[in-house]
Amino acid sequence: MSRKSIRALALIAAFGVVGCGDDDTTGPDLTDPPGAPSSVAAVAAATTVTVTFTEGTGTDSSRVVVTTTGETDRTASLATGTTSTDFTGLTEGATYAVQVFAINDGGETASAIVQVEIPEDVVLVTADILVNTTWTRDKTWILGGPIFVGDDANDVDVTITIEPGTTILGDVDPPQGARGSYLIVSRGSRLVADANASLADKTVRPDPDSVIVFTSSADRGDRQRGDWGGLVINGAAPINSGTEAEGEGESGLFGGTDVNDDSGILRGVRVEFAGDRVTATDELNGIALQGVGAGTIIDYVQVHYNVDDGTEPFGGTVSQTHMVMTGIGDDSFDGTDGYQGFMQFLIAQQRADDADNGFEISNNGDDPGNATPKSTAIIANATMIGARLDLGSGEISALGSKSDNAVSFREGSNYRVFNVIATGFGKSGFCIEDAETAIEAEAGRLRFENNILWDNVTAGSTDANYGGPGCDGAWTMAEHKTFFDNGNNVVADPMFDDTAFNVGSMMSPPNLIPTMPAGYTAFDVSTLNNDANITMPADGRTLVATTYAGAIDPAVALADQWYYGWTVWAADGSDSRPNENGN
Repeated sequence: MSRKSIRALALIAAFGVVGCGDDDTTGPDLTDPPGAPSSVAAVAAATTVTVTFTEGTGTDSSRVVVTTTGETDRTASLATGTTSTDFTGLTEGATYAVQVFAINDGGETASAIVQVEIPEDVVLVTADILVNTTWTRDKTWILGGPIFVGDDANDVDVTITIEPGTTILGDVDPPQGARGSYLIVSRGSRLVADANASLADKTVRPDPDSVIVFTSSADRGDRQRGDWGGLVINGAAPINSGTEAEGEGESGLFGGTDVNDDSGILRGVRVEFAGDRVTATDELNGIALQGVGAGTIIDYVQVHYNVDDGTEPFGGTVSQTHMVMTGIGDDSFDGTDGYQGFMQFLIAQQRADDADNGFEISNNGDDPGNATPKSTAIIANATMIGARLDLGSGEISALGSKSDNAVSFREGSNYRVFNVIATGFGKSGFCIEDAETAIEAEAGRLRFENNILWDNVTAGSTDANYGGPGCDGAWTMAEHKTFFDNGNNVVADPMFDDTAFNVGSMMSPPNLIPTMPAGYTAFDVSTLNNDANITMPADGRTLVATTYAGAIDPAVALADQWYYGWTVWAADGSDSRPNENGN
């Protein structure tokens, strides 16, 4: 046997002796891997995701990994006992996979994968809405053209719900050749935009942060009338221009036989800088109410700086309460085609760069004397501030000389008007424009009673307040005066605060609180509830008796008035909501 072999055997023997001796020991203990993390949750808020989890048994530390296609993985290392972490700056619209790893000396164990989608803060809407849809306040919604809610022609009836506090922008720069942006609610469908949706008492004035705002996509400070289109709502209530009619702006058919048609809720809503011209002769109202019925709720609504009229009911039976019209380029309030609802607590402040009538209220332009149902709406408690340059010293008269008739009755109107204050209009306080309307007034079907006029046409209490020389109506001024005097109307100074004639802002609106002239008595409009010529709102609103004229209770402080705090007044949008860029 060689020496080399002998040495190998000796080594083997030596190791064997050691291995079998009394001092035998085992190898080091091995640590078991940790238990898997559980209850993993990932919650997105804007572009931040918060990940929470429960540690597995035996965990010394944790690692959280967030990954998505096309991006570098994001990792957070956490000490034992820390079970929550945030990941910021994630991508809007992306879906991320989230996994948590428990770590100790024995290795690491992974949780199940959880997915989370990052919401898009800005959504461009370009397709019609043909399924029930909700627009949430965590996003800014941009109308990328005419957007229809539902499809009347194909019997697709849907509801769009807009959460309190949501901002909707009309695109001011649509693609070349495309029509401007506006929202059309088709007949049979509904728009539910209710700032008070979560409140037990839905009749209170809306909180400013809960108001639903439709405005221009231009920067605040650069917004102007006509930046986008506005709202068009089509209903199935009766009209007098046919069994049905084609709406403005190619908005589809409206009209029908359902006096209680329910087209949704507008409560705590502002529509700003709208009225885009669809054609040379077809400008959109801020809110066009086309055959809208008494099942629809319209309350606490402002239209601000619209090219065409503020609101205009084309027939229908919907009632409007707590309405504010500011800087409207045409008529502040309009109505025609057999409108049979009521309007109470109304404010209009016109601006001298562009304006027309305060109220332009008609029956039917094609057949004023015979078209039925007649326009028999009731208007009560309105404060109408015109912007006649040579009558006002405030800011609203600084840009020109506008404002025509405070109340213009025309085309066979049967409207009834009570408890209105009107001042600063350039043609007349009220005007009976044509022979068909004069017939209705002489028969007592048209009424104008317990109203206050002041400083219309010329300063003070002159006869020009009624049927002034600019009225060009069917009656002489003397005939207007007789009708005026027989209706318990007065020419007297309501003694507005100077700020009533200033532009104001959301935080400092004009003070429109009047002082009632000595001896003035308001008409008790509550006696007209359930009048045969109107349809009462299905939600239980009624005409409210007051002791004052105008929209504003003289006994209530400005900060507690119904229009305070949620309305805007600036001419350029500087007191409104920002656009999608935060401007």
